[in-house]
Parts: sequence; C-alpha cells; structure tokens
Amino acid sequence: MKEINAHIGEWVEKISKVRPELGWFSICPYANKANFKIIECKAKDITPITGYDVVFYVIESYYDLTSIEYWVKFYNRVYGEYIFLEDCASYNTFLNGIQTNNGKYNLILMQNREKLRKHRAVLRDLGYYAHWNDEMMREILSEDYELVKNSG
Repeated sequence: MKEINAHIGEWVEKISKVRPELGWFSICPYANKANFKIIECKAKDITPITGYDVVFYVIESYYDLTSIEYWVKFYNRVYGEYIFLEDCASYNTFLNGIQTNNGKYNLILMQNREKLRKHRAVLRDLGYYAHWNDEMMREILSEDYELVKNSG
C-alpha cells in the first residue's frame, strides 16, 4: 500500500502543476488542496466514504477500460449523491499533449456530486475548459457536459 500511496501522491502533484499549455491552469485545479483517501479494494466492494473531497479506490489490475466503465456506471446509478470516474491504467488520456491518467493503477474516483458541479461551474466561468477537446469534455463531464459547454 505504501507504493500505491506514493504513486498516487506523485500523480496528484503532477496534475496540480500549472501549465502554459492549459492556459496557466493545472490538469486538476483543485487537486493540490483536496482532502483525499486511498482505499485498495475489489471493484464490487466499493462503498461511499464521507469526509473527503475525493476517494481513490484502487481496484483489480486485470480490469480493462470496459470493465472499469461498467463499475463506474453501476456506482453512479446506485449512489446518486456522488460522481464516480474511472482512471484505467492501460488507457492513457491526454489534455493538450499532457498525460492526465495515473498510468499505473486502475482507479475509481468518488466525489460529492453537488460539490463537483459547483467547482465545474466556477472553472467554466474562468475559461478552464477552453483547452479541452469536445471528446474529453463529453467523457469526463458526462451529465455536466451541457452545463459547461452551453454556458461558457
């Protein structure tokens, strides 16, 4: 678990770094201030934990993107007050040429839905999403795509 904590901690630092390629935003502007918890478990055993800005569930390494997306959709249906997002180790994602995924572990991230939507609206108003392509916006923002796309 020590190695997992170190890797995710380094990844949080990486995605917190302000970058000129992103209009002087970081990949995740709130990451460096987020109160987070890392839990290693089976995907089928995920249950929401309160008191954190984000929970990183480190799940089975043999899952591919489709399998992780299945669990994310499942948990998004079951636990409506949270948003679950995937970060698949074998599915590299990029924003203006900068890798955004952690690249080593299969993760399911959990965040409070209401709080995340408020942060997304603030970022929209600041022009943060101007450096995102439409495909990434649809994938990451999901139900909040229209909130960000049509109001920015």
